[in-house]
Amino acid sequence: MYLLLLYYIINFIIFLFKHLLLYGFMLIDSKLEKNRLEKKHEQMKLQLHRIGRKRKSNERKKRLTRKLLECGKEGEIKMLEILKKKYKNVVDNNITNKYSTFDFSDNTMKVDFECKNRVKYTHNQFDKDGYVGGLMYGRNKFNYSLERLKLGYRQIIYWPCKDGIFFWELYSPEKQKEEYTFGKNCNKELNQTPQDMVYVKIKSLTKL
Repeated sequence: MYLLLLYYIINFIIFLFKHLLLYGFMLIDSKLEKNRLEKKHEQMKLQLHRIGRKRKSNERKKRLTRKLLECGKEGEIKMLEILKKKYKNVVDNNITNKYSTFDFSDNTMKVDFECKNRVKYTHNQFDKDGYVGGLMYGRNKFNYSLERLKLGYRQIIYWPCKDGIFFWELYSPEKQKEEYTFGKNCNKELNQTPQDMVYVKIKSLTKL
């Protein structure tokens, strides 16, 4: 009888141990699942936050790009009116080709004009230590001018600035070596990749 009682007691202990062990595993699984869900939730929140930041950044870039384009177009319109007073046959190249390298041309007098709007800055604002200095325009436009010079076209670049309109004429790259230098620049607010630029030195500029 004692053996039978001992048998039942042992079996009860084993049964109890199994269920306690199972319950323990269930608690661990539940905690792990909870942690997994919490981690997944945090990842989703972080992802949504990143998407929101990226969307805001893209919207800001679009607004800035639109503002720069509008400002540039406004400057071009004003510059064209000024040019028309001297060059009667000047035309806006952007009308026929919005990707035109130079903004305006007078094919009668054989001259090309480029307008780089800098009305937010004075002409010598970046002529300081640590900066290349001077007013800049794209190296691609410089290369374009080299070909146009061979055809007998004059090449003039205008910069409407806060303190007036300044210009420079490229007529002989070799003879004018001291008037300009090459470098790289970009609009950091738009996260642009640095592009090859030409910097025309302040002393080489003429005020209109």
